[in-house]
Amino acid sequence: MTSLRPRGSEALTGSRARTGLGPGGRSVGPVLIALLFGALLIPPVLSVLGAGVFDHGLLEWADRVRATVLRPSTFRSLRFSAGQATVSALVSLLLALPGAFFLAKVRFPGKRLVQSLTLLPFVLPSLIVILAVISFYGRSGVLGVLLQRSFGLDLTMVYSPVGIIIAHVMFNISVALRILSTGMLAIDDRYREVSLSLGESRMARFRYLYLPLLLPSMLTAATIIFLYCFISFGIVLIFGGVRYATLEVRIYQEMFTHLNLTAAGVLALLQIVVCGTAVYLLQRVSNRRRAVTKAGRRFRAYAWSEVSAALRVTCFLYWLVILLFLFAPLLAIAVRSFRPGGEWSLLSYRALFVGHIGDRNIAEIIRAGFPEVVLTSLQIALVSAALSTTGAYAAARVLRGKHLAYLDTLFTLPLAVSSVTFSLGMRLLWFGTFSPFTLILLTQSIMSFPLVFRGIRSTMETLPIRYSESAESLGAGLVRRLFTLEIPLLWRGVVNSYIFAFSLSLADFSAVLTIGRGEIVTFPIAMYRLIGFQSFDVALALGVCYILVTLLAFLALDATSYAREAQGL
Repeated sequence: MTSLRPRGSEALTGSRARTGLGPGGRSVGPVLIALLFGALLIPPVLSVLGAGVFDHGLLEWADRVRATVLRPSTFRSLRFSAGQATVSALVSLLLALPGAFFLAKVRFPGKRLVQSLTLLPFVLPSLIVILAVISFYGRSGVLGVLLQRSFGLDLTMVYSPVGIIIAHVMFNISVALRILSTGMLAIDDRYREVSLSLGESRMARFRYLYLPLLLPSMLTAATIIFLYCFISFGIVLIFGGVRYATLEVRIYQEMFTHLNLTAAGVLALLQIVVCGTAVYLLQRVSNRRRAVTKAGRRFRAYAWSEVSAALRVTCFLYWLVILLFLFAPLLAIAVRSFRPGGEWSLLSYRALFVGHIGDRNIAEIIRAGFPEVVLTSLQIALVSAALSTTGAYAAARVLRGKHLAYLDTLFTLPLAVSSVTFSLGMRLLWFGTFSPFTLILLTQSIMSFPLVFRGIRSTMETLPIRYSESAESLGAGLVRRLFTLEIPLLWRGVVNSYIFAFSLSLADFSAVLTIGRGEIVTFPIAMYRLIGFQSFDVALALGVCYILVTLLAFLALDATSYAREAQGL
């Protein structure tokens, strides 16, 4: 009997069955992705956690584990890691809350520029933020000199927990701004109308309406910022020293200074337990937020002309203070880079190209020439971003329309594993098999994957699946669908994610320092060496060069942004 099913439908069904997207093979694609990602992520972590077992034997290894756990310094580092991360998260939330309201509810002039500028510090290397904090808040910094001359105060807060928290807030306030503003956008405006009809005051409305509805977003932002600060490395390494060492710094010190693999593994396990608990809470909150339906939601963003004069002044003053907090230290880097020795000159920039300034040999300090630093940094960032973006696009394409709890949890796991721990694992497991350059590329790609995947997945979900099904039913192959349908429609979001991955790779300090061990020199490594050898003026000039490269990337990012004024974004 002749089948009445259209030929296109037959082709579509057959194709789905082959690719694992049909009813019979629906779970094949996600399972393969889970196995591949788990194979890349888990073995390096296990190699760190079990470090020392084969070298010392099980019994001696167990004794060393017990001794490490019972050290007073272990609990001191754990307490300090959690304490500074908690304070950093709370300060970031408090500072970001008014800004999230303005971003979500008010269409103020320069809104899109403010969004781009506040994101910039998040993708800067920790060494740039360190230079910025020292240049502005340090004893010889702009604020330090001003307070000394005006009031006789001597600022000594940089090399302390205060300096660590200032740097962490500079990094993470943009995270809080975006998560909280997205949460405010999800609040139905009809709740406000009901509150007004009941005669509630603004304070009562904020306390009993907005705060409970915004609480999941606040918990999400606080958890993510806590994670970033808990596993922070470069900032604590410079500002904390020996006295204020977090678990992340201690892991590095035990591995490369004390050559104690067992202690490094124990500290890494403690860190993973804390971060894993935070990731679990984050996943629970995210699932609860996703379960809330937004069908029929009414939202209103107020035009600048509609808001009161008092609110306009408040909005202007708030963004002025926030931008000064973020960019006055960065501006101080630029100004001080042109004043080596207290006089205006280009000597610091000249030293980058000629290799020396006075009797200091800059090339020997950096262990590479400036062109080599630039070329190496760009090579690693371009290739690493390509790897993570390609992998994220392939995974998002297979998982389109599917929200699987086990995959969401697996893709969030890199947030629970610090860059130092994973880099140590990659070095222990694969050093000698692969070159340091290759290991750095793989490490950066895997660690940045969760953020890149989320961006591309959001972009992928804007493309109706019926478009691809229609093209497939007409006989279009995978390659043709990619280049004639998907990429032309999604290229802005893909480019956006690629540039973000590029910026994260360019800013990476931990993986290059841990795996490269002096063989590979990028912008952050060069700045770290210059600071260590008291060549602060040349480090500032190198920092300005890096900021210019990042600004160019963000101009491209802003040009491909999906920001829509009508949605208040």
